[in-house]
Order: sequence, then C-alpha cells, then structure tokens
Amino acid sequence: MNKKKDFTWRYQTAFDSDRAKMLSYIQNESLHPFQNKTVMIMTALNAYYIALALYSEGSYSRETLELIFLDSVKAIANHLQFVSIAIKVDEHAVTDVLCTVFGGLEKTNIQKDATSNYSTELSPPDRNEESSDSNLQAWNLAGMTTDSETFN
Repeated sequence: MNKKKDFTWRYQTAFDSDRAKMLSYIQNESLHPFQNKTVMIMTALNAYYIALALYSEGSYSRETLELIFLDSVKAIANHLQFVSIAIKVDEHAVTDVLCTVFGGLEKTNIQKDATSNYSTELSPPDRNEESSDSNLQAWNLAGMTTDSETFN
C-alpha cells in the first residue's frame, strides 16, 4: 500500500476581498467543469514550485530538473495565453512583460499594431458563452504531474 503525504492548509480572508473572489472561483466547478479545485491548485503549485522543491531535495539530475522546469514554463505560458484570450489582453503586452523580465530575449517578427482592438477596460465575463477564440476543453493546464507522492 502506498503511503500518502497529508497536507492540511486553512486560509481565511476578508469575505469581499479579491482573494476571496479567487478562492470562490476555484471552488465553483461550474466555472471550470473540466478541473476540480484540487487539480487547479496542484497545477498552479506544480508550475511555480515543483522544480525548486525537487532541486532542494537533491536527488535529481540537472537534465531532469531542466525538463521539469521547462514543463513548468510551458504550463505557465499556456495559462498566460488562456487568460489573455479570456480577458482580452493584447498578446503583445504580455510578450513585452516577458521580454522585459528576461532582458536578453529578442522580439522577432512582432509588429505592434498601433490600433489595437483590445480595450483597456475589462468587461464582466459572459459566463454563458465560450470565447470564439478558444476551445476551453483544449487547454490542458493540468498536464504536469508527479508520481512520487499523491496529494489530496
């Protein structure tokens, strides 16, 4: 029988805060029917911390850690693309931020359109209509897993 790692976390925040709204979103599976709250949380934690956790544990090769890290980068990039489509943020603005952070990246073949068709104001999401730009089922943001331990 496999032993399981038990992780308990309790968090409380002001009911009307942005964090409370985020946690309500995560708990409301009707807003993301293809991912339950555990999958959503573990996907985010994996993307952010799995490479560092395994590095600090010390038994993984540099090559393995690099592959795990690049999987994390891909998961984060996919999520950024999904969110930018969902809330209608110009992809060039996201590219600019990433290029600024990674300084040495050259932007190639990116032509900024002076008349962007994206508004700087966010309209409320239409919960009854999927974006025509994306197929929400096609986004696999939970593709990262670890078989070393099971978390519930």
